[in-house]
Amino acid sequence: MDSVLTLAEVAAYLKLSDKTLQKMVKNKEIPCTKIANQWRFSRIMVDDWLRNQMEVIPQNDLSRLIEREMDFIPLSRLIDERYMIMDLMSNDKQGVLSELAQISLDNHLISDREDLISKLMEREGLTSTAVGNGIALPHLRTPSNEIINEPSIVIGISRKGIDYDSTDGMPTHLFFLILSDSEVVHLRILSKLSSILREQKSLKRLNKLSKKEDFLKFFMEIEKENYYGGNP
Repeated sequence: MDSVLTLAEVAAYLKLSDKTLQKMVKNKEIPCTKIANQWRFSRIMVDDWLRNQMEVIPQNDLSRLIEREMDFIPLSRLIDERYMIMDLMSNDKQGVLSELAQISLDNHLISDREDLISKLMEREGLTSTAVGNGIALPHLRTPSNEIINEPSIVIGISRKGIDYDSTDGMPTHLFFLILSDSEVVHLRILSKLSSILREQKSLKRLNKLSKKEDFLKFFMEIEKENYYGGNP
């Protein structure tokens, strides 16, 4: 099966009707992205989503909160100005992941930098986590409480952009490293973040951000919109 799937291919893979899958996409229940007005799915992310049935016990209070709450994912609690790199210096995939891993270690979000980089590169070897529109969502194939100390989102910006094997063939500028110690938590964060980043108005807002505090404000505003029933 190809690494990038159409809606019809995913429906057949999941043994769902096209109508059911379209409803899931509309309700932002499954990670996907729109390219040239057509929905596209990463095979690996679809497989990750399927594994949501796995029972993994989280190790800290924030993970337990996210596991309990089905609708409200407190993304603003996963983001901190200390977890951001506003000008990534690397020119390739491993270099970017190394920079993101280093800031994660510096802030005690992880316990082993080299192991994290190795597992992130292993995950990228399956298929790129770049989802188009200049965005990538690097993450582990299997969340691990042996490496990850607490759920977090580490943000990195490459002003010049790098070739990250994106689905649309364009350079990737914005990286959201997802760190989680629980399978359920990981998939909920990934699904929520993906649903936000596929909204064109959200992408336009993100592309205008230049300061760390702006990113935190952006996610707090998104959170408020969600809480009060707004979009996305």
